[in-house]
Amino acid sequence: MLNFIRDFLADRPVLFSWLRKIMELNFSKQKKIIKETFDLKSGGKILDIGCGTGEFAGLFSQADYYGIDISAQYIQYAAKNNKGSFKVMEATKLGFPDDSFDYILIMAMLHHLNDGDAKRVLSEAKRVLRPEGKILIIEDAKIEKLENSIDKFIQRYDKGAFIRTPDQYRNMAADFFLVNFEQSFRSGCFVYYSLVLKNN
Repeated sequence: MLNFIRDFLADRPVLFSWLRKIMELNFSKQKKIIKETFDLKSGGKILDIGCGTGEFAGLFSQADYYGIDISAQYIQYAAKNNKGSFKVMEATKLGFPDDSFDYILIMAMLHHLNDGDAKRVLSEAKRVLRPEGKILIIEDAKIEKLENSIDKFIQRYDKGAFIRTPDQYRNMAADFFLVNFEQSFRSGCFVYYSLVLKNN
């Protein structure tokens, strides 16, 4: 029954977006981290991999923002409700030339992928990132010291079957990038691990 409810909500971008905003306090923590990580005042092209409903598009200039997602339904919603360029695209096969972006955002997407596919996403991200570029990854994580019974319940029914520990995310990212900064935090009912990466 709970899986049915989860899937029902996930298949409806309007409901999903509304519910997540409530449960995550309007993503205020994530938005703060994005602003601290990327030099938004100076501009720079941003690729939002797994952009979903386009929740974070408004933080960037319309001309610089590119959001991709595998779900045509979510991309349609994102394009209708946000400014920027939105495309249906496989994150493991990005349709952009090498060295296209100054910034890449990967928000709560890798935990939906097995290790092989997650590494393919990181490899593609490395390819399209400019030499001096920066990547911000924020992922659902297993962090015992931050978890409570609500977090564990939510993670149990999350559609992502590959929620990892910080060590697992860090080791995976370190195969492709230098780890510049990392932190763990709570956002409403969720526990996250965040990595800032640069080209090695």
